[in-house]
Amino acid sequence: MSIYKTRLQALRQEMKAIGIDAYIIPQTDAWQAESLNSCDERLHYICGLKASAGYVVVTMDKAVVMIDGRYTVQAKEQVDASLFNIEYYTNTRPIDWVIKNIRADDIIGFDPWLQTISDLESMNKTGASLKAIENNIVDTIWHDRPAPPVQTAVLHDIEFAGKNIDEKLNLVAHNCNALTLIAAPDSLAWLLNMRVLNNTQAPGLRGYAVLNPTSKTITTYTDVDCSALSHPSITFKPLHDIQNIHTPLATPKSAPSWFLEKSNALIDHDPCVMPKACKNDIEQNGVRASHKRDAVAVKNTIDWIKSSSDITELDVSQKLIIERTKTNSFHGVSFDSIVGFNANGAKIHGSPTKTKIKGDGLLLIDSGGQYVDGTTDITRTIAIGTPSVDMKHKYTFVLKAHIALATAIFPAGTDGKQLDAICRAPLWANGLNFAHGTGHGVGHFLNVHEGPANISPKSTEPLQAGMLLSNEPGYYQEGAFGIRLENLMLVQPHPDFDEHLHFETVTFVPFDMECIERNLLTVAEQKWLDEYHALCD
Repeated sequence: MSIYKTRLQALRQEMKAIGIDAYIIPQTDAWQAESLNSCDERLHYICGLKASAGYVVVTMDKAVVMIDGRYTVQAKEQVDASLFNIEYYTNTRPIDWVIKNIRADDIIGFDPWLQTISDLESMNKTGASLKAIENNIVDTIWHDRPAPPVQTAVLHDIEFAGKNIDEKLNLVAHNCNALTLIAAPDSLAWLLNMRVLNNTQAPGLRGYAVLNPTSKTITTYTDVDCSALSHPSITFKPLHDIQNIHTPLATPKSAPSWFLEKSNALIDHDPCVMPKACKNDIEQNGVRASHKRDAVAVKNTIDWIKSSSDITELDVSQKLIIERTKTNSFHGVSFDSIVGFNANGAKIHGSPTKTKIKGDGLLLIDSGGQYVDGTTDITRTIAIGTPSVDMKHKYTFVLKAHIALATAIFPAGTDGKQLDAICRAPLWANGLNFAHGTGHGVGHFLNVHEGPANISPKSTEPLQAGMLLSNEPGYYQEGAFGIRLENLMLVQPHPDFDEHLHFETVTFVPFDMECIERNLLTVAEQKWLDEYHALCD
């Protein structure tokens, strides 16, 4: 019997014992983090899939793994199809799948720390019978579950933050009318000018804070060691003391639904989100400086790959760390590197393997670093040997899409959905597309994926000056090859047109000329490419 069948049986026994007929397991933790500590990898424990997003839903006789398009290939390889169906939560919500697969009076269990208030509001609209199970039942059967890590926060100096704590408190308090809960680790770290380096992929401060906008004070509930910070307006308490909060709070809808009983008002965003996303001048200078250093590391790695004859995908991942470490300001990776040669490159979020990089084809390398003055994220697809004509054509079409977004000029108020179409148009014109967003927000020595803005078919958040976003169109041919070309860009006011914005590209690593069919580029696209490459020297 497979371990996953045994775990499903144990889970169903617990479900029966507590009186529920279905259970929803999201890939997240109590802070909706994308990079989880090992003790929170419940989805992987139950079904074997390694993913940054997704759900497992279990009933008494069925189970499903719900993914998005990034994990199509991985799910086929990692999930036992005899135990789990594979479906897409982008097409069917987990709650809707459950309702279709249980009886009308069956009870659906969920962990109120892992489902947000917005999640619960959406589920309640279905009329389903829901039951909050505060003690996660996956944890109940996970007998060798790792202990939560011991974490320590360090100060993030004003030299890099650009604003001190008092300035940020005044800014945030101005937008609050009542005691307000701050539940996002990156928001709390930004507000307190602190970073947690135990997990550089998630350097935010895991905790919950209550902001008093009248006194401009903060009470923070966390188990992270924050002894490095002493400030008259800030008090730290153990995380479990959050259970003793009885004061009504204005609560972001992104907070765990556990807080719903404590809330006197619900707000769409926590007050730190927008000022954190719109980088100040000091932060923008840090973004530029960190990307210059990072570019050297990536270029050195690509040169090494091109001159090597006996290396693997894992070797490339390690070489990136070695080269970034040479900068003397590298704190760790901003996410696990994605390195895929030929067919492995078609796994949009695949992990590097011992696959040898030899012969002819394409190597996709998606990586990033955490620096004290910025967070980087870059993808380059490079030629190994002699790529096929089809590979070169597809690469050039992806490059055309990249240039279309990089050169976009757009009025204030334009949202990510509109810009997404601009980027995809050159691919659509050639019958191509890709199954992921075009761009995501990026933090400043914080999360590599940051809200509220992104560039995708569903994004309705207007872009604002100072935001840092990725530009990463791609094309993936399952079983053959993958292409993605990613730079980061700062949103800037347009110098010539009032009330208009444009992008400042801050990543400077050349695209591989061996992959480009220059005759497929317009004169304007060739000009942009030549000018960009001149800046990469």
